[in-house]
Amino acid sequence: MKTSFLAFLITLLFLNFAQGQTITGQVKDAKTGEGLPFVNIGIIGRAVGTVSSDAGSYRINLSNHVADSLKFSMIGYRSQVFAVKELVNQQGALNISLAPEIKQLNEVKVTNRKWKTAILGNTTKSQGTTAGFDNNALGHEIGAIIKIKRSPTWLKQFNASIVENVITDSVKMRLNIYSVKDGMPDQNILNQNIFVTVHKGDKAININLEPYNVMVEDKFFISLEWIQSARGHGIMFSASLLSSAIIARETSQAAWEKVGIAGVGFNVLAEY
Repeated sequence: MKTSFLAFLITLLFLNFAQGQTITGQVKDAKTGEGLPFVNIGIIGRAVGTVSSDAGSYRINLSNHVADSLKFSMIGYRSQVFAVKELVNQQGALNISLAPEIKQLNEVKVTNRKWKTAILGNTTKSQGTTAGFDNNALGHEIGAIIKIKRSPTWLKQFNASIVENVITDSVKMRLNIYSVKDGMPDQNILNQNIFVTVHKGDKAININLEPYNVMVEDKFFISLEWIQSARGHGIMFSASLLSSAIIARETSQAAWEKVGIAGVGFNVLAEY
């Protein structure tokens, strides 16, 4: 009887401890008070993180990360960073407010230059070699480095060929574009979020980039980020060998890694 009671007590203490390592709450716009959808939430330098829901709510387990820091970030807002040790004993929901941040827009210059258009990147539509999202992991991001022909270059449209689409309804993704440093993604150069909704049965993703006024002066990294829970196993894109390697990360604060030997078929229509 004493042994059973002791086992019960240990289990109860363990459950309370585990519960104390998980925090929940809502991320809000500091100006409007409304929930912020698809905010990146992650342990800095670790492959641990999540993305807030379309209403701004979130849930993240911080077990074994008491010495680390948790970052809330989103394009167009000032990031916030917290020491995990200050959060694990938080009573009740941890609601976070992010303040809007205004970034300088790219200046549109009118010149007499004769502009050319071209498709840059990997144009494969292979059905045999694929790469992409094989699960429903929020914050998972994959992409490729694309070289330009001349500076400046304006990005007009993003394209990707879908080979396997096993979601049961639809899923929202975020397109990100980064500068490149030492052969890896560096800083996100976008001034606003670019979202795309992929529906069941879609065979391609085509995103008009002209409203976003995206200009690059050197090679860049372009990626898709899985930001919404969806029923199904994921989405796979055409890929090819003998092309730039896939670069991916598990969450917004994880390290970038080169994955496999194939390159994902991401390309852009550009003007230069």
